[in-house]
Amino acid sequence: MAKTIYDYWFVQFDFPDENGKPYKTSGGKMVYNKVLKREIPNGWKVCKIKDLANTGSGGTPKSTESTFYNNGNIPWINSGELNNPFIIATENFITEKGLQHSSAKLFPSNTILMAMYGATAGKTSIISFEATTNQAICAIMPLDNKLIHYIKFSLDNLYEYLVALSSGSARDNLSQDKIRDLNIIVPNIDVIKNFEELSNSAFEKIKLNLIQNQQLTKLRNWLLPMLMNGQVSVK
Repeated sequence: MAKTIYDYWFVQFDFPDENGKPYKTSGGKMVYNKVLKREIPNGWKVCKIKDLANTGSGGTPKSTESTFYNNGNIPWINSGELNNPFIIATENFITEKGLQHSSAKLFPSNTILMAMYGATAGKTSIISFEATTNQAICAIMPLDNKLIHYIKFSLDNLYEYLVALSSGSARDNLSQDKIRDLNIIVPNIDVIKNFEELSNSAFEKIKLNLIQNQQLTKLRNWLLPMLMNGQVSVK
């Protein structure tokens, strides 16, 4: 639902105008932008990701050093997990020692992650908890929290361009610098506020559903062995 609103407002430019009518369809003024080589709504601008967010990348502690992983409690995400648009948990963890002795960094919740290498290159996810990542991921931390979901959808909208930007069958040459130099349209603040209110509500529902699914999966995995060996029965 949030993606549909994004497409309607920021791809078709039919966000509600001051009278509540679709902007472009109702004759709203459009202005040619030299950077994008297309028309955008009057008063909107184009910025690079580096002007809107801080970025970083992670690292992988040495796999042969068991103290970097055993009994670790710091979440560590790999690029394969970015198939999900919202990440609420990971099965991979590193220790404080592993964090200190590698290029891994701890990123805050609501960071946007983009895969840079492999089959998931160009895919994005939002994390709901503090986590580290491997070096195949670019972390994008918007300077304004109201831009979190807007930037994520804008990056998703550039997916085909990112695939074309990279080369080879594995699409493995995206870099943090290329991501930082991506241009996206920045609407006026009122439109951003309205979109964030709508999208945040949708993402909170997604987050809640994912957490409930995770809890139900754990319950199922706990019950099934007991059902199979006769410890419990269904009446």
